[in-house]
Amino acid sequence: MGRYSDIRRGAELNAALVKLRAYEDLSRDQKQALYKTQRGSLVKVKANRVKGYVEAFGFTGRIFLPVKLLSTTQSANGTLIGTVRTAAAAEGRTNAVDFTVPSGGVLLDGLNGFKPAKLSLTERGAPVANNKSRVTDEEYQRFDNKSVSSPFGQGTDTETYAAAVADIKAQSAIESFLQTTGNRVSFTPEIL
Repeated sequence: MGRYSDIRRGAELNAALVKLRAYEDLSRDQKQALYKTQRGSLVKVKANRVKGYVEAFGFTGRIFLPVKLLSTTQSANGTLIGTVRTAAAAEGRTNAVDFTVPSGGVLLDGLNGFKPAKLSLTERGAPVANNKSRVTDEEYQRFDNKSVSSPFGQGTDTETYAAAVADIKAQSAIESFLQTTGNRVSFTPEIL
């Protein structure tokens, strides 16, 4: 048996369960239509990407693998994209498609299953007016956040993933970005 406070919430929880089941019974098209009406005029960041290379953390030797990097010609959301691009590229952690492979380095274009390490920045946007959950119909606070990510690799042939993350976090552009309430930085390790 649960606590008395849980039992007292039975009617409220039952009403929420009824709303949840009604939402689950909707078709996929109906769910997507509800999402689009709630999403409204929010604009998704569409980053232009170009082919480039990163040096993998998990291999012995200088192995460079292909990735999609943020283009230098991006104009929309340029400040956010520029911050991510500059932070990821610092210390040679990203390489343009025409970079000079160092002596003893190998370009490995055909490796399946590789996912590079990623840096992601999320910029807190303005509060959104339509804050009702499309599932439960409850009000909650939402923001028009924008996120951009970029792959990165080793800056030197001996740099570890942890050292690269610490160096990127310590960059002045990242530190000043995080001073705004709600802005976030996150890292995803590579998968070989």
